[in-house]
Order: sequence, then structure tokens, then C-alpha cells
Amino acid sequence: MSTTGRIYVGSAICLAALVAVLALVGRAGTESEAGRAVEVLSMEPADGAVLPDLPTTVRIRVAGEPDPGRSHIVVYDADRIRLNTGPAVPDGDDGLRQQVAVTRPGQLAVAYHVVTVDGRTASGIARLTVGSPNAAAPAGPADATDDGAHAHGVDPMGAALLALDGLVLLAVVILLLRRPTRGAA
Repeated sequence: MSTTGRIYVGSAICLAALVAVLALVGRAGTESEAGRAVEVLSMEPADGAVLPDLPTTVRIRVAGEPDPGRSHIVVYDADRIRLNTGPAVPDGDDGLRQQVAVTRPGQLAVAYHVVTVDGRTASGIARLTVGSPNAAAPAGPADATDDGAHAHGVDPMGAALLALDGLVLLAVVILLLRRPTRGAA
């Protein structure tokens, strides 16, 4: 490899290392609330509750402001039928409300994933009974009938690093292909 080629390869490696270090330092330096759990303050109806009447809403309050666009609450009955009637909507500054259409007594499973505006998350499953405490329990995790129920956006940091990896790979391949050929003297 010629001196010029070594300079190009060395420069590319140094640049890639510099970008990686800056990305790690920038990410560590801006460690925010994102990715940390947010406390669930209350849930109505509560986990394990036995309700005499059919509920029409499920409410969840968290220690933060929920982002309704990135959060969801899904309610299933014992037959794994989804009971939601529309998307989750804000309920005050710290809660979400989900309208449900429960048509008969039985056990319900409430699966929730709440993301706050600052990126903190809370998720879980609560089970409750409507009518008799001996009603049939949900058989297990419900099948997702709506692919958009758990859709989230692309992580901007991950996308930027993936694009950077592609550029570095392209630069290395170009440098390898541009090696000078040794001519016969």
C-alpha cells in the first residue's frame, strides 16, 4: 500500500473513532429521564378489582405527563376480544383514559404502555373481574389484532449512528478498491 493510501485509511479510522467517541460522550453527557421507568400512581379500576357493574373506561395516572401519541392501553376479555373503542386520550395532566365496550361479565386483562413526554415509560398488565369473582380468566397473552397498537417511531440516535456506520463502511470500501496497481517496470 502506498503512503497516500495509508494516509487515507488512517484518516478514515481516526475519523470513525472520533465520531464514535463524540457520540458516546454526547449520549452520556445528556443522560436524561428517557428510558427510565415512570411510577404508576393509580389505575382505575385497580389491578385485581372485582366490579359489580360493567366498566366503560380505564384510567391510568403516572408521575409525569403522558404522551398519548406514543402510549396505549388495550383491554381484552377472556376470549381475547379487544374491547377498546378508540385511542387512549389525555385525562388531566398526568393520566390517560381509554373507553371500553364491555358487554358481559368475566375477567378482563388491561395491557398498558405509557410513555411520558420526557421519554420515561411504564408498562404492565392488570387483571380485573366484572361480575362474579369466579368468572373465567383470560387464557394468556392476547394476540395483537391491530398492528398499530404497539407502533413506535424510530430512535433518532440509533438512526443517525446507523447512517454513520453506512458512510464509514462506504468510505472503507472505496479506499480498498482505489488501491494503486503496481505496474510492471
